[in-house]
Amino acid sequence: MNHYIIRVKDGSNFRNSKFSFWGMKRGKNDCIKSFITKRIKPGDVLWFLTSKKYGSKIIGMAEYCCLYDIKDEPLLQINTISNEDQNWEGDECWDIQIHYTNLYITEKQNIYGCIQHSSTILEYEKYKEKINSDLYEHYKNYKFYAEPKIF
Repeated sequence: MNHYIIRVKDGSNFRNSKFSFWGMKRGKNDCIKSFITKRIKPGDVLWFLTSKKYGSKIIGMAEYCCLYDIKDEPLLQINTISNEDQNWEGDECWDIQIHYTNLYITEKQNIYGCIQHSSTILEYEKYKEKINSDLYEHYKNYKFYAEPKIF
């Protein structure tokens, strides 16, 4: 099981989500979709980090299930959900929807990470010295002591 850090800007759309997925732009030459499909496997752990401007705080942790690409559903949306239905502000097209399960809200633990890198998805192992806590230990504790958010 691998751990990944995903940036969520100010976190407001993440907090307001009605369904258990996060949306991302596909990136130049589909680099985001390619990264996810080649590296992130079901059961891997996703940590959601606000941008430096908004505190560089980890606000959630979940386990990856799958991704859906909005371009794979050109006529009828079966697996993808609109911004309005997800309760997100703005009308940007989030082509890639990363679905997860067992979301734990982690804001009260004050886990911070100041990572200066342009990527929206980062491998925790490469940046763990930039996080003020051991995410592996937090993961074990959440799984043992906490209850996931119910959507």
